[in-house]
Amino acid sequence: MKQAEDTLIPDLISIVNVDGDYQFIIFDAKYYNIQLEHNKKLRGQPGIESITKQYLYQLAYQPFVEAHQIGTVKNCFLMPTASTEIIEKGTASLAMLHNLGLQDIQVRLLPAETMYRHYIENSKIDIQVLNLQ
Repeated sequence: MKQAEDTLIPDLISIVNVDGDYQFIIFDAKYYNIQLEHNKKLRGQPGIESITKQYLYQLAYQPFVEAHQIGTVKNCFLMPTASTEIIEKGTASLAMLHNLGLQDIQVRLLPAETMYRHYIENSKIDIQVLNLQ
């Protein structure tokens, strides 16, 4: 009998200490080109399956967060941009999951060139530059 592989594994999890408050941050990379223009319909955004899966990551890791008394959980989609600056694009959410106390998904566009440089140099960015709320 064949069994499907477990696919509830986010791209990156970070546990950071910010002024004595431990934060559990769930990151998932997405390769969308969000287009949000005045008087035009939103295009190129993550779909319902990506959003619900991100919320499920938080549910799956909730026992770990509680067992280790981590005070803050954050969700974030990371997407590439040709810009040279990090762009705070907003949040993705579903009311019924938000109402369960799950964290909305923050969206950050990261400069592709900068991220390639970090990859090549095997270096990390400071999570604080993402300005996650």
